[in-house]
Amino acid sequence: MQYWEGVYQSQTAAGERPRWERGEPNPALLSWRGGGAMTPCRILIPCAGRSVEPSLLANAGFEVTALDVAPSAIAAQQAMLPPGAWTVLADLFSWEPAQPFDAIYDQTALCALPPEMLGEYVARLRSWLVPGGRLFVLFAQTGLPGGPPHDCPLDRMRNLFAGHEWQWPDMLEFTVPHPAGFIEQPAILTRLR
Repeated sequence: MQYWEGVYQSQTAAGERPRWERGEPNPALLSWRGGGAMTPCRILIPCAGRSVEPSLLANAGFEVTALDVAPSAIAAQQAMLPPGAWTVLADLFSWEPAQPFDAIYDQTALCALPPEMLGEYVARLRSWLVPGGRLFVLFAQTGLPGGPPHDCPLDRMRNLFAGHEWQWPDMLEFTVPHPAGFIEQPAILTRLR
């Protein structure tokens, strides 16, 4: 908690925003919404930060829960979100929702976590989704050691999100350039069983 809060505080004091923040909706989310793949439902946004996506989705009729470990990120979400949207200040590895979600939008959490924590995180994602629920995810393709953002090579992601628990699309159609200089690979995965 202290690490991420420190990042937000130091960037804010310097009049900057963290390099992972776009300041505008992710093109993948806009594509999913525009193409009908992402329709109003109960949706969780882990590591929501100060992103604009929770507000965009809430205003489009989604029942949004924005989760983050940094108090200033939650305060920013509370200022942006319309009434009826939820914010949760909690650690990803200790929080449990009252009921699973229909969908999860993860554009940040997966690449923010150290690689050794991803197995546990993927198990939590699965437990937070209803069977048949969908994970709208952006895999950071940095090609570099270290992070965050940490590299999420597709072969490793396919192993983590294994075929007996997750259904992958037949083809990953497009990539999204990130302003910080790396590429994001969008994917919609469905929780099986």
